[in-house]
Amino acid sequence: MFGALRGRDFRLFWTGAFISNIGSWIQSIALSWLVYQVSNSAFALGAVNFAGSMPILLFSLIGGVYVDRIDRRRVLLITQTLALVFAMLLAAMTFANVAQISYILTIVLLTGIVMAVNSPAWQAFIVDIVDPNDLPTAIALNSTQFNLSRVAGPSIAGLLLATIGAAGCFFLNGLSFVAVLVALLVIRPRPIKRRAEEGGVWRRLKVGLDYAWYHPILNSLIVLTSVMAIFGFPYAVLMPVMAQAVLGLGADGYGALMAATGIGAIIGSLTAASWGRRFPRGRLMLTAQLAFAVSVVSFSMSRSFVVAAVSLIALGFFMIVYMTVANTAIQIMTPDALRGRVMSIWTLVSFGFTPIGSLIAGGIAQQWGAPLALGFGGAVCAFAALAIALLSPTFRALPAGNNPEIPPGPAMAQPEGADS
Repeated sequence: MFGALRGRDFRLFWTGAFISNIGSWIQSIALSWLVYQVSNSAFALGAVNFAGSMPILLFSLIGGVYVDRIDRRRVLLITQTLALVFAMLLAAMTFANVAQISYILTIVLLTGIVMAVNSPAWQAFIVDIVDPNDLPTAIALNSTQFNLSRVAGPSIAGLLLATIGAAGCFFLNGLSFVAVLVALLVIRPRPIKRRAEEGGVWRRLKVGLDYAWYHPILNSLIVLTSVMAIFGFPYAVLMPVMAQAVLGLGADGYGALMAATGIGAIIGSLTAASWGRRFPRGRLMLTAQLAFAVSVVSFSMSRSFVVAAVSLIALGFFMIVYMTVANTAIQIMTPDALRGRVMSIWTLVSFGFTPIGSLIAGGIAQQWGAPLALGFGGAVCAFAALAIALLSPTFRALPAGNNPEIPPGPAMAQPEGADS
């Protein structure tokens, strides 16, 4: 279950990432609080969230091209250092009482651009520091630390906001990046040989896109994940509406529902780490997405706290099982020469598409109510899982193991000048 943690480098990386992610969640909560205090505007809250997430949609694919060209550790050192600087700037502005929405939007936008490059490099770097046999558990444990931080960070943020204020929260987040930077400096990643590819940025990007599009399994995996991100993940956006308007809960009840999702996600990531390699990956992903869809529909129909909490625990569990197994599959099936580009596609569909889904879900909820919006999203996710199961026997038959036999396709060949 914890095989990847036997490696010194992954232990350092995991610990640094856990500390940094707690800091990031603390800043996220404090930032929302600060924006509302400064502006007293719900629109400003949405604008700041949009500014932070849209760079992933716009720039992650280009970021993946450069991740394949240069040393990934160097990329992460640069991006993490810039994120530290932006957090400290935010802390300084807030402490000096000069924070304005325009300044905050600028810093959040710059941070989002940095994260658009950081995310594919982060995903690809895991492969450089673990034994190939430990890759599935490494990815699952990476999901575990993220979900542990998602539970711990907001809880700590509430206490820190009351004691040291938003400026102190931003300063602590800046310090948390030091943990990652120290880990990156002492880690000894596996050396990767890179040969220069012919053509410019757009040609190299096309090579990565063609590989994913024509791959007999990756194309289905990307479609399935895109549907989940657009129609399933917006459950979180509608959570406050469900808690207050449908279930009649207050702030405590809303927090408990958020915690229920986190608990399910933690259990799911630990389950994927210990059991994920024992089942055929294709069937496991399809089953997990279908169960996730059922959980979303169940949550949409819930009219009591108990039913809602149980539905959200199941939702968090199956969501993380799917995401962990899918991440593992895409890493295993991608040659190292294309890893940055393919993982940038994964970043795009997993995170960049979510704001689009939020707009769709918000529009449906505004017109017909949050339960119908959630139910519609869950139904679309279920339809996608059933469609892939029927139309893609290659995906359905994807076995367990680190070297699945994939039928060759027109884009399975390596790009000119790249290492296999």
